[in-house]
Amino acid sequence: MRLGRLLYWACTAVALPFNINLNVNTNVNLNIDGDEMPLGVQTQELGLFPLHKKLVQTESLSFHEQEVSDFLVDYLQTLGLTVETINSNGRNNIYAYFGTTRDNTVLLTSHIDTVPPYIGYYDDGERIYGRGSCDAKASVAAQITAFSELFQEQLIHEGDVALLFVVGEETGGDGMQAVDESIKASWKHVVFGEPTENKLAIGHKGVYYFKLKVHGVSSHSGYPELGQDANNLLIKLMYQLSTTNWPRDDLLGVTNVNIGLINGGTAANVISPIAECEVLMRLSVNADQVEKIVDDIITNYQNVDITVVQKADPTYLDYDVPGFDTMLASYFTDIPNLTQNGFKRYLYGPGSILVAHGDNEYVTYESLKEAVNGYKRLVTYGLN
Repeated sequence: MRLGRLLYWACTAVALPFNINLNVNTNVNLNIDGDEMPLGVQTQELGLFPLHKKLVQTESLSFHEQEVSDFLVDYLQTLGLTVETINSNGRNNIYAYFGTTRDNTVLLTSHIDTVPPYIGYYDDGERIYGRGSCDAKASVAAQITAFSELFQEQLIHEGDVALLFVVGEETGGDGMQAVDESIKASWKHVVFGEPTENKLAIGHKGVYYFKLKVHGVSSHSGYPELGQDANNLLIKLMYQLSTTNWPRDDLLGVTNVNIGLINGGTAANVISPIAECEVLMRLSVNADQVEKIVDDIITNYQNVDITVVQKADPTYLDYDVPGFDTMLASYFTDIPNLTQNGFKRYLYGPGSILVAHGDNEYVTYESLKEAVNGYKRLVTYGLN
């Protein structure tokens, strides 16, 4: 029955305006790291953990996601799905669905890139460690498994659910932006996968990411009066940014300031002619309001250039699904990069953001299993 439906989809496929791969694999098993998984009968115990392991073992730092992208394209095609690849700066975003119906009621989406450095996979029987184990390959594996189980249980059909996995989320969202420009779909519910401790987020903070460059005049350090110390000026500026009483929101809390990268000077015995830093602020209020305060601070200093990299307001989300606990997210996501309107937006996934990006990043087996059920419930709710 299932194979017949897949062959029907393959034979009736129509030309679509993107790079689309449609393969029907008549083999009965897909092998991942020696674990055979019967097609169409993926379960939490049989398919979830081998898939998650393969994803984590495949290095996919931002701008180097192609290997994991290629794997997912092959994997989803083997499951009998239509797979489109949407290019973003030479890397592939992946859009997959049943048959030829691109417009689906529910979209499950997450990102396949990770922050550096790469950390290999290992587990202790309770926790699974490795770069991306939590953020966000746990969401990717759980979403695919939930999708497969819902089909096996005959709870979803063509036109119900699509999958979207994007590159570049950790570095500004160019992958989702490319998808936003290329795919004009009529989703009604979009579920974004990020570490939320298996809770629904009611909102997440905005972002204001900028670079500062201070220009000075070099001189011999024994005669500092002959130069202008860019390092000293930048230190004062960074201190003011760090200690300013930034506006807060009753729901999203405080606005956070992180000076994540600092560079300056030429030698220990030279007054610095140049100093730079990168600042990323997690905003609980409107971005324009924060930008004005930053600009007012900078005007008190001479010879300072500012380059804005990313700016976005806080995001408020839907969380009307019964049976879920809720949380507030102090991080930024790809949600604002999907600008199409008319659908509800949910943020949910396994693992904790508190260990994401750290050298001890992990997700528990229990959280990963629970996420499969959580995504299934969110899909079912969106279809009713």
